[in-house]
Amino acid sequence: MTDQTRVASGFSYGATASLEHARNAVQHALNKMPACTVGSVLLFLTNGYAYEPQQAIREAAKTAGTPQVFGCCAKGLLTEDEWILDVEGAVAMVFPSELGPQPLSILQQQGVTPDLLLTIATPNAAIIAVNSAEENQFGAITTDEYGDGPYSVWTSGRIVEREYMHAGFPNRLRKEVLVCEGIKPLSPALQINRAQNHSLYEIDLQDASDNLLSYVNNAEPNEFFGLLCAVSETPDPVSLERGFYRLHHVISVDRNKQLVRISGSVKAGHWLRWVTRDADTAKAHTQQKFDAASSPPSPEFALMFPNISRGAEFFSGVDEDLRAFQSAFPSTPMIGFYGNAEIAPGAQLSGLIRHHSCVLNLFWEQ
Repeated sequence: MTDQTRVASGFSYGATASLEHARNAVQHALNKMPACTVGSVLLFLTNGYAYEPQQAIREAAKTAGTPQVFGCCAKGLLTEDEWILDVEGAVAMVFPSELGPQPLSILQQQGVTPDLLLTIATPNAAIIAVNSAEENQFGAITTDEYGDGPYSVWTSGRIVEREYMHAGFPNRLRKEVLVCEGIKPLSPALQINRAQNHSLYEIDLQDASDNLLSYVNNAEPNEFFGLLCAVSETPDPVSLERGFYRLHHVISVDRNKQLVRISGSVKAGHWLRWVTRDADTAKAHTQQKFDAASSPPSPEFALMFPNISRGAEFFSGVDEDLRAFQSAFPSTPMIGFYGNAEIAPGAQLSGLIRHHSCVLNLFWEQ
């Protein structure tokens, strides 16, 4: 048995999606905690449960002794001790009544405005989820094996048909959201002069195709795979420098029409930077961010949401995000899952959807 903590995580996995994993994950967490009244549970299940997760949720609630179970199904799960991928299982974090999350709707009925919301949504409901709450948000978008579901999200022990959930933690907890980028810049910040929908026509007073090619050494068309542009959340270039941006893939470069087509819609007046994904840059940025936040006292607990594009495959066999967490916060319980996208507060938006990043939220008792 490990040293007891007020909040604890547990995991269980095997070849099949059995109810035993939900029970065991919660029980392993309870075994690390002093006796207390359990307030709520975060429960993440692998996709083998996605068609019928309700029984597993009930088992977790029964084991913890509370109906307040929140979570979703995802392709990969993790705790501070382990990551679960390509097997079936569950991870759980158990909270005493004074520290755990509550549904946003209940908090609103109590006249409480949470200073930060945990948002979990399916890909179908992601935009609606981040636009439906004014409070600052962090969290992730669920994943599955093939990208077409089924997806399941639950709150207060029940599957939600709207496919997203908002939950708030006590305001007396101090919270810090860390966003660790996974990209390497190829250019300085450049202003978008002319754009329409998904097409960039003029950047930095230059034809868009010529501008891009000047930073990627006249790459051939098949070499554009992996190129992205980071577009500022606001027309202020400072938002790009501070990491408030949306990532869009470069879809094609039309040298005849001198334009660049990207995966998202952009507007003139915003700023962009040509970038590419890079494991070394991601590793260094994550370590830097985690180390900067690791001064005593240790966080009470943490929630971490790396993008599914990261993990051991991206980092040559080692999950560097998890390794960095273990190094910086060796005594902190953590739970999370690998997401389709991540959510963190923006410069102006309460929830900005990000990609290829790792979002970590740390919680301290004040």
